[in-house]
Amino acid sequence: MTRYSATMRMRRPGFVERLWYWRLGIRTPLSVGTTRDLASEKWVRLLPQRWIRVHRDYARKHHLFWLPCLLCTAYYGGHQSGGSIPDPEYGPGSGRSVGICPRCTRAGRHVEPSEDDLYD
Repeated sequence: MTRYSATMRMRRPGFVERLWYWRLGIRTPLSVGTTRDLASEKWVRLLPQRWIRVHRDYARKHHLFWLPCLLCTAYYGGHQSGGSIPDPEYGPGSGRSVGICPRCTRAGRHVEPSEDDLYD
Protein backbone atom coordinates (compact mmCIF):
# COMPACT_ATOMS: atom_id res chain seq x y z
CA MET A 1 0.00 0.00 0.00
CA THR A 2 1.31 3.44 -0.93
CA ARG A 3 1.37 6.14 1.71
CA TYR A 4 1.27 9.82 0.93
CA SER A 5 1.93 12.71 3.22
CA ALA A 6 1.44 16.43 3.00
CA THR A 7 3.04 19.15 5.05
CA MET A 8 1.20 22.37 5.68
CA ARG A 9 2.79 25.33 7.39
CA MET A 10 0.44 27.60 9.29
CA ARG A 11 1.21 31.32 9.46
CA ARG A 12 -0.48 34.65 10.07
CA PRO A 13 -2.28 36.07 7.02
CA GLY A 14 -0.33 38.71 5.13
CA PHE A 15 -1.60 42.02 3.78
CA VAL A 16 -2.86 40.65 0.47
CA GLU A 17 -4.68 37.78 2.19
CA ARG A 18 -6.34 40.14 4.66
CA LEU A 19 -7.37 42.31 1.72
CA TRP A 20 -8.86 39.24 -0.02
CA TYR A 21 -11.01 38.30 2.97
CA TRP A 22 -12.08 41.91 3.42
CA ARG A 23 -13.22 42.01 -0.24
CA LEU A 24 -15.17 38.79 0.32
CA GLY A 25 -16.83 40.27 3.38
CA ILE A 26 -15.82 37.47 5.76
CA ARG A 27 -13.66 37.38 8.85
CA THR A 28 -9.96 36.90 8.28
CA PRO A 29 -8.78 33.61 9.79
CA LEU A 30 -6.20 33.73 12.55
CA SER A 31 -3.85 31.56 10.51
CA VAL A 32 -3.62 30.37 6.94
CA GLY A 33 -1.78 27.43 5.51
CA THR A 34 -0.18 26.69 2.19
CA THR A 35 1.84 23.85 0.77
CA ARG A 36 3.75 26.23 -1.49
CA ASP A 37 4.65 29.90 -1.60
CA LEU A 38 3.24 31.44 -4.76
CA ALA A 39 3.18 35.21 -4.41
CA SER A 40 1.30 35.41 -7.71
CA GLU A 41 -1.57 33.33 -6.30
CA LYS A 42 -2.18 35.93 -3.63
CA TRP A 43 -2.37 38.76 -6.16
CA VAL A 44 -4.18 37.03 -9.03
CA ARG A 45 -7.27 36.33 -6.96
CA LEU A 46 -7.70 40.07 -6.42
CA LEU A 47 -8.31 40.52 -10.15
CA PRO A 48 -11.96 41.11 -11.14
CA GLN A 49 -14.08 37.97 -11.24
CA ARG A 50 -15.24 38.79 -14.76
CA TRP A 51 -11.70 38.14 -16.08
CA ILE A 52 -12.61 34.48 -16.42
CA ARG A 53 -9.95 33.65 -19.01
CA VAL A 54 -7.12 34.91 -16.77
CA HIS A 55 -8.42 32.96 -13.75
CA ARG A 56 -9.02 29.80 -15.81
CA ASP A 57 -5.55 29.91 -17.37
CA TYR A 58 -3.94 30.52 -13.97
CA ALA A 59 -5.80 27.57 -12.42
CA ARG A 60 -4.80 25.25 -15.26
CA LYS A 61 -1.19 26.38 -15.28
CA HIS A 62 -0.79 25.75 -11.54
CA HIS A 63 -2.85 22.51 -11.48
CA LEU A 64 -5.65 23.99 -9.37
CA PHE A 65 -9.28 23.03 -9.79
CA TRP A 66 -11.61 24.87 -12.18
CA LEU A 67 -15.17 23.84 -11.28
CA PRO A 68 -18.67 25.32 -11.21
CA CYS A 69 -19.95 26.72 -7.93
CA LEU A 70 -22.63 24.52 -6.33
CA LEU A 71 -24.91 27.49 -5.75
CA CYS A 72 -24.72 29.62 -8.92
CA THR A 73 -22.91 27.31 -11.39
CA ALA A 74 -20.34 30.03 -12.25
CA TYR A 75 -16.86 28.58 -12.76
CA TYR A 76 -14.10 29.54 -10.32
CA GLY A 77 -10.60 28.31 -9.57
CA GLY A 78 -8.86 26.79 -6.59
CA HIS A 79 -6.96 30.03 -6.00
CA GLN A 80 -10.23 31.96 -5.56
CA SER A 81 -12.17 29.97 -2.98
CA GLY A 82 -13.08 31.83 0.18
CA GLY A 83 -16.42 30.91 1.71
CA SER A 84 -17.96 27.50 2.27
CA ILE A 85 -21.25 25.78 2.96
CA PRO A 86 -21.94 22.50 4.77
CA ASP A 87 -21.41 19.50 2.51
CA PRO A 88 -24.83 18.69 1.01
CA GLU A 89 -24.11 14.98 1.15
CA TYR A 90 -23.40 14.89 4.89
CA GLY A 91 -25.30 17.95 6.15
CA PRO A 92 -24.60 20.49 8.90
CA GLY A 93 -22.80 19.28 11.98
CA SER A 94 -20.71 16.74 10.08
CA GLY A 95 -17.59 18.90 10.09
CA ARG A 96 -17.40 18.73 6.29
CA SER A 97 -17.79 21.69 4.01
CA VAL A 98 -17.69 22.56 0.32
CA GLY A 99 -16.14 25.73 -1.08
CA ILE A 100 -18.18 28.25 -3.01
CA CYS A 101 -17.23 30.98 -5.48
CA PRO A 102 -16.23 34.51 -4.44
CA ARG A 103 -19.43 35.98 -5.90
CA CYS A 104 -21.64 33.79 -3.68
CA THR A 105 -19.42 34.49 -0.69
CA ARG A 106 -19.75 38.26 -1.20
CA ALA A 107 -23.53 37.82 -1.52
CA GLY A 108 -23.58 36.28 1.97
CA ARG A 109 -24.47 32.74 0.91
CA HIS A 110 -21.60 31.22 2.91
CA VAL A 111 -21.94 29.74 6.38
CA GLU A 112 -19.56 30.75 9.14
CA PRO A 113 -18.26 27.71 11.04
CA SER A 114 -19.90 27.20 14.40
CA GLU A 115 -19.28 25.01 17.42
CA ASP A 116 -21.54 22.33 15.87
CA ASP A 117 -19.27 22.03 12.81
CA LEU A 118 -16.18 21.10 14.82
CA TYR A 119 -15.11 17.56 15.51
CA ASP A 120 -15.23 16.34 19.11
